[in-house]
Amino acid sequence: MDDLGATAWNYLASSSPAGTGGTIERESLADRARKAVLELIDREHLAAGDPLPSTGALAERFGVSRPVVREALSALAALGIIEVSNGRSATVRPLDPHLVRFYLSRALGESRSDSFSTLMDLRGPLEVRAARRAAEGLAASGEDGAEERAALQQLRARLDDSLQDSELYPQLDLQLHQEIARLSGNRALHGLLEAVSVPLFRAMQDVRAERDLHGLVGSEHEDHLQIIDAILAGDPEAAAAAMEHHMRSVENFTTAPLITS
Repeated sequence: MDDLGATAWNYLASSSPAGTGGTIERESLADRARKAVLELIDREHLAAGDPLPSTGALAERFGVSRPVVREALSALAALGIIEVSNGRSATVRPLDPHLVRFYLSRALGESRSDSFSTLMDLRGPLEVRAARRAAEGLAASGEDGAEERAALQQLRARLDDSLQDSELYPQLDLQLHQEIARLSGNRALHGLLEAVSVPLFRAMQDVRAERDLHGLVGSEHEDHLQIIDAILAGDPEAAAAAMEHHMRSVENFTTAPLITS
C-alpha cells in the first residue's frame, strides 16, 4: 500500500466540495454512511479479514442508496481501513499504524508554536506506563524472558559505547524507547508510541545538538541506564519512577533559557 498520508491527502484533495459538482445532501449521506460503517466494525468487533455485509445490505441497513454506500466504502478503502474487491464484500484490513501516525503528525503540526510540549504531553504518560509494564512483563517471564533481557543488556552496552557519538546515540535512544514500548506487551500502547517516532526522533536529534553545543552530554544517559536497570530487575515502581524523571528532565532541559534564547 502507498504511504497513508499521500493516499489520504490525494483522496481528500480529489473529493468534490459543495458547490463544485457535488451536492451537500449527497456528501452528508456519504459522510454518515462512512461513520455508520466504522461504528459497525467497532460495535461488532470485526477483525482483520472479516467481511462486511454486502453493499445492498448496507444500503438497506443505513437507509441510503447503493452509490452512497459505494462512495463511503471507497473512502474507507482509500484510508486503509477496509479492502474492496470486485465481486466480493468489502473486508476489514489489518491495523495500519500509518493511519494513527498520519493523524498525530497533523495534530502535532497544527501546534507549530509549541509542538515539542504537545509531543511531551502525549508521550510522557505513555512512556511511564510502558516502562512499568515492561518491568512487570520481564519479572513475570522467568526464563522465557532471557532473550528479551539479553537484547536490552546489549542495547545498554551500545548506548554506553556511543555516548560521544552525536549521530548514533539519538538513534539508539529512539531504539530504546521503542524496545520498552514493545516489551510492555500492550499493542495499543506500542502503536501510539510508534506513531510519534518520527517527530520524536527529530526532537531527540535537536536536544542532542543543544547538549553538544553547551557541553551537557551525559545526564540523559544516566537516566537511560536507570530505566534499563530497573526494567531488567523487574521493578515496575522503579522503572516508572526513572522514566517519569527522564521525561521531566528532557522537558525541563528544552524549556531552559539555553534552548529558547
